[in-house]
Amino acid sequence: MVFTHLAKVRRHLSNGAGGRSPARDRMSVWVVYTVPAVLFVNTLGSFFVLLRLSTAVSDATGSGLLAGGVLSAPWLPALILAPFLNRVLGEREPGRLVRIAEATSLLLTASLAMLPVSGTTLVVVAVSVVLARGFFEAMTRSATSVLLRRIVDAQRLNRANTFAEIGKLAGTSAGAAVAGPLSGPLGLHAFFALGALTLCGSLLLAATLPKAGPGAGEEGAAQERPRRLRLEDPALRRLFSLFMLVAFWQGFHTVAVNVVPRDVLGGGTSLVGVFVALSAVAIFAGSFAALSAQRRLTRIPAEVWAIAPMAPLAAAIAIARVGPTLAGYLIFLVLFEVAYVAYNNRLLAQARPEEVPVVVTLRATLLPAGVIVSILTVGLLSDLAGPLVAVLAVVAVTVLVTAAPWLGRRAR
Repeated sequence: MVFTHLAKVRRHLSNGAGGRSPARDRMSVWVVYTVPAVLFVNTLGSFFVLLRLSTAVSDATGSGLLAGGVLSAPWLPALILAPFLNRVLGEREPGRLVRIAEATSLLLTASLAMLPVSGTTLVVVAVSVVLARGFFEAMTRSATSVLLRRIVDAQRLNRANTFAEIGKLAGTSAGAAVAGPLSGPLGLHAFFALGALTLCGSLLLAATLPKAGPGAGEEGAAQERPRRLRLEDPALRRLFSLFMLVAFWQGFHTVAVNVVPRDVLGGGTSLVGVFVALSAVAIFAGSFAALSAQRRLTRIPAEVWAIAPMAPLAAAIAIARVGPTLAGYLIFLVLFEVAYVAYNNRLLAQARPEEVPVVVTLRATLLPAGVIVSILTVGLLSDLAGPLVAVLAVVAVTVLVTAAPWLGRRAR
């Protein structure tokens, strides 16, 4: 089934767009395939190293909170340096930014592999380096989005962005799958060396990315630069607020994947493992569902994708039986990923050329911040009042954010 989808994508991308030169079309097709490959290799190595490092922190300190903090650490630099990231995305050629980011990440990771220390000292230094590397990972992911927008024509852009999301998710899943079995036999230095090896691959791929001028029909507008890290268009701000719901759901999922099997279903570690494994599969399947439903994603109102995941989520928690709960929760995750793809594609397609750097910078900073806030809020609610109240909070926030424009008009 997956290969059928990929074959359809290839046939679609191989068809020339009207008014475009064959050379431009070939460049567009190359970028559409190369960007997901760069993101796959980048996220594979990144998550591979992060998981092993978080395990080392957990073993050294006995703290699950600190181990979780390591996994979240790469988000912090981009959040702090958001204005700088916005500026360089607007002023520099995106392909060159990807190459700079991958080369810097390679140097940082290789330096860890050669560091002549071990134990706690190595863990402390590694966390610091991973923290710095997080900014360049955000630059890679943001610059590839700008590159796609500038090179790929409007008819292909949604599919190209979805394909890039699939590459990123596949890399995360592969990194997690590889890190688990190798955590025992391999030490930290070996993990850093393997991480550096993956970055050699992503850097070689990035070296093939073409120089991106303005996208189709954007020659004049693309020269304008955003002055502030703010979305001026009210419709775009509205769409981004819906996109932020995805961050809230992701934070909830981070908590729920442990709480639901343990507290709702009364299971143990093995059931948590089942939830974790199947959740990863469901999110990955959601990206392929979105790839199949590209035309419907743009025809259906954006609010539908916010409300649709709530029914299976509420039903899953209310039923509280292993089979139905797992089925409902997996449906929620598939729709969750479809919503992410739908909002991401609409934002990147509807933004004016000068707004694209702002959109991708806010995506790289506010979404992770939203996840952190959601984890803390939902985790606290779950501890104090139970998982059912936490789910009701997710549903309530979703309904309020979706209904906000209507409520505002009624108030006036």
